[in-house]
Amino acid sequence: MKIAGIVLAGGQSSRFGEPKALAIWQGKTFIEHSIEALQEVVTDIVVISHPRITNELSHILDVPVVEDIELYKGNGPLAGLLTGMEFVDADWYIVAPCDTPNVSKEWALELTERANETYEAIVPLVEERKQPLLALYHNKVKEKIEQLLKEEKRSMQGLLSQCNVQYVTIEEALDVFLNVNTKEEYSQLQKRKEKE
Repeated sequence: MKIAGIVLAGGQSSRFGEPKALAIWQGKTFIEHSIEALQEVVTDIVVISHPRITNELSHILDVPVVEDIELYKGNGPLAGLLTGMEFVDADWYIVAPCDTPNVSKEWALELTERANETYEAIVPLVEERKQPLLALYHNKVKEKIEQLLKEEKRSMQGLLSQCNVQYVTIEEALDVFLNVNTKEEYSQLQKRKEKE
């Protein structure tokens, strides 16, 4: 069974004010944390980048950095997921965004250990909220993603509604799912770390 990792480097990061992928957390960029969490768990990793930062990411990362397939450029996470699936051939794909700097190898292992042909997606539930961007997808969902994009539908929820999903309730390590959208959330994250 081959599992590949798809790291989404984010879009415009307009609420953050600068590319989140390049924000620094504990001496490394956000995106390096995402890559490290997956590195020992998957066979290949590909980073899906926004055109503005592709060049910079290519210089600092030692994994392939690609932009969305031309046809679906800028169509959000679904386009990123499809691009990753087209770039790397695998049975399963674990996806991680660049704005969850606490993401861990333990989270990745827990998901990949649940890989089961009965399901098309394994998705964490944190405080009853689905986490489709920190989840595992079977390669059979590729056609569904393509169809949604052709219909100009971009919602991850729309994809999940068409898949046989195993939801995994996460009780502990909620920090892993903490995503940073604004500078305020970033400084809260830093303050919490200082208190530890």
